Amino acid sequence: MTDIDDLKAIDQKTVGRTPTPQAMVFTVLGSYCLETNPLIPTSMYFDILGRVGVNEHAARMTLVRMRDRGYVTAKKSGREAFWSATEMGLSIVTRQRKWTFHERSTLPDPDGVWTIVSFSLPEVRRRDRDGLRQRLAWEGFGCLRDGVWISPGERDVSEIVLQRGDDTSIEEYVDSFVGVPKHTDIGRMIARAWHLPDLLARYQQFLDQWDVPHPVPEAVDALGAKILLITNWRQLARETPLLDEKYLPEGWPAHRCMEVFLRTQQTYEADADRIFAELMASAATETA
Repeated sequence: MTDIDDLKAIDQKTVGRTPTPQAMVFTVLGSYCLETNPLIPTSMYFDILGRVGVNEHAARMTLVRMRDRGYVTAKKSGREAFWSATEMGLSIVTRQRKWTFHERSTLPDPDGVWTIVSFSLPEVRRRDRDGLRQRLAWEGFGCLRDGVWISPGERDVSEIVLQRGDDTSIEEYVDSFVGVPKHTDIGRMIARAWHLPDLLARYQQFLDQWDVPHPVPEAVDALGAKILLITNWRQLARETPLLDEKYLPEGWPAHRCMEVFLRTQQTYEADADRIFAELMASAATETA
């Protein structure tokens, strides 16, 4: 097992990943649109994303791109457009809404069998290929090499391959197997599939940003802070390997980060939800 100090000593040119406006829109959808999927006006998205430093042009372009990708749809009413999640968008945020390791799959010790998913999609299906990679990552799979993903235990991948809202199937491009590694160093295989040094550096960045008395000063209020917190955490949790602790370095900080996330989210929740409800009420009044 690799010592955690050995991982810290590895030079990392890139530690963090700045949340994209699209990732933050998905956070809004996951936080406030799963139950009722309300129509949210463009001006309200400008307001919400402006609380985390996204300007109106970037917010507008993000919504347009998400519409073109099939994640949201828009309805015009006068000069205003109102946005809601599509079935595909809801399927993504439903999966991403599982914010803790306990809510995701509980995977068995990888001493036994592993599930292998192999795929090769043509370039014209790039969007489907990218979506499959995202779903595999969120469900605890690691990328062993291009087009080959692995996960401990015997996994049912039907829900991963068949995404709700897809018009066409990708089943013909995907194969899955269950097998037992032979003549393989399991620890080294895990290190290749999950890039542990980079992940450790990002855990530390998360703790440096959020495990402090006054996090995210760039957020103007609790709603902005909640959006940033959840978006940061989703990106980190998605890549956290769901592996037995004996295959991870001693002192692995994933659960500490999760505890910080849950505690900090609770401090913002009530005020953030109140602000969002007020924005929705104001938008309804203006369009009445």
